[in-house]
Amino acid sequence: MELSTRRYDLHSHTTASDGMLSPAELVKRAVDNCVDVLAITDHDSTAGLEEARNTISQDKLPLILINGVEISTVWKNQGIHIVGLNIDPNHDHLQQLLRKQTEYRRERAQEIAAKLAGLGIVDSYQKAEQYAQGEIVSRAHFARYLVDLGIVKDINKAFKRYLGKGKPAYISPRWCSITEAVEAIHAAGGVAVLAHPTRYDLTATKLRKLLDEFKQIGGDAIEVSQSRQSRDELYMLAKYALQYEFLASQGSDFHSIGQYVDLGKVEPLTENVTPIWYNWSYERDSIRIEDT
Repeated sequence: MELSTRRYDLHSHTTASDGMLSPAELVKRAVDNCVDVLAITDHDSTAGLEEARNTISQDKLPLILINGVEISTVWKNQGIHIVGLNIDPNHDHLQQLLRKQTEYRRERAQEIAAKLAGLGIVDSYQKAEQYAQGEIVSRAHFARYLVDLGIVKDINKAFKRYLGKGKPAYISPRWCSITEAVEAIHAAGGVAVLAHPTRYDLTATKLRKLLDEFKQIGGDAIEVSQSRQSRDELYMLAKYALQYEFLASQGSDFHSIGQYVDLGKVEPLTENVTPIWYNWSYERDSIRIEDT
């Protein structure tokens, strides 16, 4: 396929949510890593897109930027993430939903801080806000505080001991539904992608149920190539993409240097799937979807 020589990373995060690099730093690292097409998909936020696009334009970076977002949802008491690609970041419907998500994130962060205070870990909300640099406060910011305090060795340990599901400072999510997320993404002109399907600790039966419901709701694609993935998982997800007639996406879910997988370093898609970009038409620093 003509576009197969391009390197795609369609899932990444900046300091606009819980990433460690600013939008400007992220796009420069993408270029350093030979990424050709990058989607910034911050959690429930599109705040980093303008800075990223301005940096690409001002520095004349050889990078195509995709407007994206990653929306947190709840499905059967399970947190599920839906990525939106090629969205209009200023669309009212989408922004109304993101404002609600942001308000819940603030409430949840305060509840997490109260739980940590009960464990003798004080001032965690104020510290998490400092890490967030004025953007949304997430569990990752609390995790960074726990690491800096020396209570845990790294962010993974913070989740395993304090912030993960069933742990002492965990607060059950009250996000929007998958349906609401997909509707908002579609209203904004985007395509809805089920993020990292094998990272939810679902049984094979529950995963198939999720894929079936996502298809019925109108989901467009699944991430077939993702970070922290075996080749068996890659082939399994390719099989599911074919079975459910989903487009196939790929992304590193990049948050910081040295954590998980670096930008652009995921496995390429298998040849039997239809890439999500199969009908994308490219222009300098912009993208549009052609009718098929």
